[in-house]
Amino acid sequence: MRIIGLLLQTASLWLSYLTKCALVVAATVMVGSLLLGVFYRYVLQDAVSWSEEIALLGFTWTIFLAAALAVREDAHVRVSIIDSIIPGLGDWILRQLIWVAIAAIGVFMIWSGMAFIDLTIRQVSAAMRYPLWYRNSALPVAGALILVYAAANIEGRAAFQARKATQS
Repeated sequence: MRIIGLLLQTASLWLSYLTKCALVVAATVMVGSLLLGVFYRYVLQDAVSWSEEIALLGFTWTIFLAAALAVREDAHVRVSIIDSIIPGLGDWILRQLIWVAIAAIGVFMIWSGMAFIDLTIRQVSAAMRYPLWYRNSALPVAGALILVYAAANIEGRAAFQARKATQS
Protein backbone atom coordinates (compact mmCIF):
# COMPACT_ATOMS: atom_id res chain seq x y z
CA MET A 1 0.00 0.00 0.00
CA ARG A 2 2.86 2.37 0.77
CA ILE A 3 4.35 1.83 -2.71
CA ILE A 4 1.07 2.84 -4.34
CA GLY A 5 0.99 5.95 -2.19
CA LEU A 6 4.55 6.81 -3.11
CA LEU A 7 3.76 6.32 -6.80
CA LEU A 8 0.66 8.52 -6.50
CA GLN A 9 2.56 11.28 -4.74
CA THR A 10 5.41 11.14 -7.28
CA ALA A 11 2.99 11.12 -10.22
CA SER A 12 1.11 14.03 -8.66
CA LEU A 13 4.32 16.01 -8.24
CA TRP A 14 5.55 15.43 -11.81
CA LEU A 15 2.12 15.96 -13.34
CA SER A 16 1.75 19.22 -11.44
CA TYR A 17 5.08 20.40 -12.83
CA LEU A 18 4.05 19.49 -16.39
CA THR A 19 0.61 21.02 -15.83
CA LYS A 20 2.15 24.29 -14.67
CA CYS A 21 4.38 24.39 -17.75
CA ALA A 22 1.41 23.68 -20.05
CA LEU A 23 -0.63 26.29 -18.17
CA VAL A 24 2.03 28.94 -18.77
CA VAL A 25 2.15 28.04 -22.47
CA ALA A 26 -1.67 28.11 -22.82
CA ALA A 27 -2.00 31.43 -20.99
CA THR A 28 0.83 32.94 -23.04
CA VAL A 29 -0.76 31.78 -26.29
CA MET A 30 -4.11 33.21 -25.17
CA VAL A 31 -2.76 36.62 -24.16
CA GLY A 32 -0.36 36.82 -27.09
CA SER A 33 -3.12 36.01 -29.57
CA LEU A 34 -5.42 38.63 -28.08
CA LEU A 35 -2.71 41.28 -28.07
CA LEU A 36 -1.79 40.46 -31.65
CA GLY A 37 -5.44 40.69 -32.67
CA VAL A 38 -5.79 44.10 -31.03
CA PHE A 39 -2.53 45.30 -32.60
CA TYR A 40 -3.59 44.22 -36.08
CA ARG A 41 -7.10 45.65 -35.72
CA TYR A 42 -6.30 49.05 -34.23
CA VAL A 43 -2.71 49.79 -35.27
CA LEU A 44 -2.48 48.17 -38.67
CA GLN A 45 -6.20 48.59 -39.44
CA ASP A 46 -6.32 44.98 -40.69
CA ALA A 47 -8.13 42.39 -38.57
CA VAL A 48 -6.84 38.82 -38.42
CA SER A 49 -9.47 36.11 -38.54
CA TRP A 50 -7.69 33.56 -36.38
CA SER A 51 -6.85 35.57 -33.27
CA GLU A 52 -10.07 34.84 -31.37
CA GLU A 53 -9.99 31.13 -32.14
CA ILE A 54 -6.44 30.74 -30.88
CA ALA A 55 -7.31 32.80 -27.80
CA LEU A 56 -10.32 30.54 -27.14
CA LEU A 57 -8.11 27.47 -27.48
CA GLY A 58 -5.62 28.92 -24.99
CA PHE A 59 -8.40 30.08 -22.67
CA THR A 60 -10.06 26.65 -22.60
CA TRP A 61 -6.83 24.88 -21.73
CA THR A 62 -5.89 27.58 -19.19
CA ILE A 63 -9.18 27.22 -17.32
CA PHE A 64 -9.19 23.43 -17.16
CA LEU A 65 -5.51 23.08 -16.28
CA ALA A 66 -5.82 25.73 -13.55
CA ALA A 67 -8.88 23.95 -12.13
CA ALA A 68 -6.92 20.70 -11.96
CA LEU A 69 -4.00 22.43 -10.22
CA ALA A 70 -6.43 23.96 -7.73
CA VAL A 71 -7.54 20.42 -6.84
CA ARG A 72 -3.94 19.37 -6.24
CA GLU A 73 -3.26 22.41 -4.07
CA ASP A 74 -6.60 22.08 -2.23
CA ALA A 75 -7.37 25.65 -3.27
CA HIS A 76 -11.04 25.45 -4.21
CA VAL A 77 -13.71 27.37 -2.37
CA ARG A 78 -15.24 25.60 0.60
CA VAL A 79 -17.67 26.23 3.42
CA SER A 80 -15.29 26.27 6.38
CA ILE A 81 -17.94 26.58 9.07
CA ILE A 82 -18.58 22.85 8.75
CA ASP A 83 -14.92 22.14 9.55
CA SER A 84 -15.25 23.89 12.91
CA ILE A 85 -18.49 22.09 13.84
CA ILE A 86 -17.31 18.51 13.23
CA PRO A 87 -14.38 17.54 15.46
CA GLY A 88 -11.53 15.06 14.99
CA LEU A 89 -12.25 11.85 13.15
CA GLY A 90 -15.59 13.10 11.83
CA ASP A 91 -13.83 16.00 10.14
CA TRP A 92 -11.27 13.64 8.62
CA ILE A 93 -14.01 11.33 7.30
CA LEU A 94 -15.89 14.29 5.85
CA ARG A 95 -12.75 15.52 4.08
CA GLN A 96 -12.10 12.04 2.67
CA LEU A 97 -15.67 11.88 1.37
CA ILE A 98 -15.19 15.27 -0.26
CA TRP A 99 -12.03 13.99 -1.98
CA VAL A 100 -13.90 10.91 -3.18
CA ALA A 101 -16.61 13.19 -4.61
CA ILE A 102 -13.93 15.29 -6.34
CA ALA A 103 -12.40 12.11 -7.80
CA ALA A 104 -15.86 11.10 -9.03
CA ILE A 105 -16.18 14.48 -10.72
CA GLY A 106 -12.84 13.80 -12.41
CA VAL A 107 -14.17 10.46 -13.69
CA PHE A 108 -17.32 12.19 -14.96
CA MET A 109 -15.20 14.81 -16.72
CA ILE A 110 -13.22 12.07 -18.45
CA TRP A 111 -16.38 10.23 -19.49
CA SER A 112 -18.34 13.28 -20.66
CA GLY A 113 -15.27 14.82 -22.30
CA MET A 114 -14.62 11.67 -24.33
CA ALA A 115 -18.29 11.57 -25.36
CA PHE A 116 -18.07 15.21 -26.44
CA ILE A 117 -14.91 14.53 -28.44
CA ASP A 118 -16.74 11.67 -30.17
CA LEU A 119 -19.50 14.10 -31.15
CA THR A 120 -17.11 16.70 -32.53
CA ILE A 121 -14.28 14.53 -33.85
CA ARG A 122 -14.86 15.52 -37.48
CA GLN A 123 -15.54 19.20 -36.87
CA VAL A 124 -13.01 21.95 -37.50
CA SER A 125 -12.82 25.54 -36.36
CA ALA A 126 -14.25 28.21 -38.65
CA ALA A 127 -11.20 30.39 -39.33
CA MET A 128 -8.14 28.25 -38.63
CA ARG A 129 -9.67 24.92 -39.63
CA TYR A 130 -7.96 23.09 -36.76
CA PRO A 131 -9.77 19.99 -35.45
CA LEU A 132 -12.04 20.97 -32.56
CA TRP A 133 -10.93 17.97 -30.55
CA TYR A 134 -7.72 19.92 -29.86
CA ARG A 135 -9.79 22.30 -27.76
CA ASN A 136 -12.35 19.79 -26.52
CA SER A 137 -9.72 17.40 -25.20
CA ALA A 138 -9.05 19.84 -22.36
CA LEU A 139 -12.06 18.42 -20.48
CA PRO A 140 -10.99 14.75 -20.26
CA VAL A 141 -7.34 15.71 -19.71
CA ALA A 142 -8.34 17.93 -16.78
CA GLY A 143 -10.61 15.16 -15.50
CA ALA A 144 -7.71 12.70 -15.52
CA LEU A 145 -5.49 15.19 -13.70
CA ILE A 146 -8.22 15.86 -11.14
CA LEU A 147 -8.63 12.12 -10.60
CA VAL A 148 -4.88 11.65 -10.00
CA TYR A 149 -4.62 14.69 -7.74
CA ALA A 150 -7.69 13.68 -5.72
CA ALA A 151 -6.37 10.12 -5.33
CA ALA A 152 -3.00 11.48 -4.18
CA ASN A 153 -4.74 13.73 -1.65
CA ILE A 154 -6.90 10.86 -0.39
CA GLU A 155 -3.85 8.64 0.03
CA GLY A 156 -1.76 11.41 1.56
CA ARG A 157 -4.41 12.24 4.13
CA ALA A 158 -4.99 8.56 4.91
CA ALA A 159 -1.26 8.00 5.43
CA PHE A 160 -1.07 11.11 7.64
CA GLN A 161 -4.04 9.89 9.71
CA ALA A 162 -2.44 6.44 10.07
CA ARG A 163 0.88 7.95 11.23
CA LYS A 164 -1.01 10.22 13.63
CA ALA A 165 -2.92 7.26 15.08
CA THR A 166 0.26 5.20 15.64
CA GLN A 167 2.01 8.13 17.36
CA SER A 168 -0.76 8.66 19.92
